[in-house]
Amino acid sequence: MAITQTIDAPSVKPRVSSANTGAARRIRKIKLDYPDLSEGQIAKVVGCNPSNVHRVLEHFLGKHQTEDDLRQFQEDKANIYDALQHQALMSVTAAKLAKTAVRDLAVAAGIWEDKARTIRGQATQINVSVLLDLVQAARDMRDRPA
Repeated sequence: MAITQTIDAPSVKPRVSSANTGAARRIRKIKLDYPDLSEGQIAKVVGCNPSNVHRVLEHFLGKHQTEDDLRQFQEDKANIYDALQHQALMSVTAAKLAKTAVRDLAVAAGIWEDKARTIRGQATQINVSVLLDLVQAARDMRDRPA
């Protein structure tokens, strides 16, 4: 005969981290979009405790960084990518060319170029067929009788 025993455990809600709810992502995005909002204001928008906002932003910004540091980084990001690309390319030596790891430097340089151009609002690829269509359209317009 089987004996079953029921234990009444207190109902405990598991602690839900902001990473599980998506709140951390929303907190970071709001802080980037509206840097002047206080932690309390962000907490009201997200629907969480201000201490949670504080923890997320402290982790996101770092303990010693400020919103001004973050804004300055955002403004300089394309130039930072250019500097990283330059550093990667300038580190290529004859010895590195003999190894396959140089491919990684070229890939990194290409990615940084793409990111810098994206941040600056510049094209990251040129579609040749579109250019040829534009040239043909310009020729058609030129050759049209007036």
